[in-house]
Amino acid sequence: KQKNMKTRLIVVLLGFLGSGMFVACRDDASDKDDDRPGKAVELAFQAKYPGATGVEWESKGVFREADFTLNGREYEAWFNTSGIWLQTEYAVTYTSVPVAIKDFIANSIDYPPTLWTPDAATEVLERKNYPDWYAVELENGANEVTIWADAEAYLHRAVVEDYSGNDIPQTILTFVTQNYKQALLTEVGKWSDGAYQANMLDGNEAKQIYFDRSMNWQYTEWPVLFSEVPAVVKEVLNSTAYENYTVRSVDYRQFPQGDRYHFVLTPKQQPGLDTALDIDLQGNIITQ
Repeated sequence: KQKNMKTRLIVVLLGFLGSGMFVACRDDASDKDDDRPGKAVELAFQAKYPGATGVEWESKGVFREADFTLNGREYEAWFNTSGIWLQTEYAVTYTSVPVAIKDFIANSIDYPPTLWTPDAATEVLERKNYPDWYAVELENGANEVTIWADAEAYLHRAVVEDYSGNDIPQTILTFVTQNYKQALLTEVGKWSDGAYQANMLDGNEAKQIYFDRSMNWQYTEWPVLFSEVPAVVKEVLNSTAYENYTVRSVDYRQFPQGDRYHFVLTPKQQPGLDTALDIDLQGNIITQ
């Protein structure tokens, strides 16, 4: 499926999905030497989408994309060659998106419903270990806005421009090519404050990379299961300081200064008043 290449304003909850395909950069020309998905991918696909019809495969490095129809909808699903599912995109009607998202849009101060009209179709992005994301396009005359939100409309961020294919900024493309050599960039978004986020598939994960206004790398992150967190890191959460919190989410983050786990904690007695906690791989709390 072709991405909408018009400049647009996107509001994203918990990051630009952003996330939305290239070995370091996707061009529209497929690697035609062999688009067969391989046995592991076929078995994984059949298990996840047993009712799929009209399946067509495309190869991009170590990733395989399936375009297919399921229950009358067109889908794109991505797997790595080991058969691990990473990402799926499809569209639903706006009327079927979660109520929290429609309430968020209806009460928007920046994009009031008296001026902005939602498109009839909404893109859904599913990724490994991420919440589902919904992209609601709004129109105000010749202007377009897309609201990216998870089902709870939990957080948001404004993106003023998005890129895919040959439009991806060369500085970001070069960084990914040099540091994530087999990665597949899916799209890049420029936030309203001038910073950038790139979404990519890398190995067994779907990841997000953040850059400052000058396109200097800030950090890379992806969600992990709490069960995958090392014991030395979990031990910090067993202290009395955090006994009244539950873990809402965990991300693994790579910084120039070193890697860490980023926790979002919710107070048991005051849901909604979340707090963030960063812990390095040795179990030290990072305070900056």
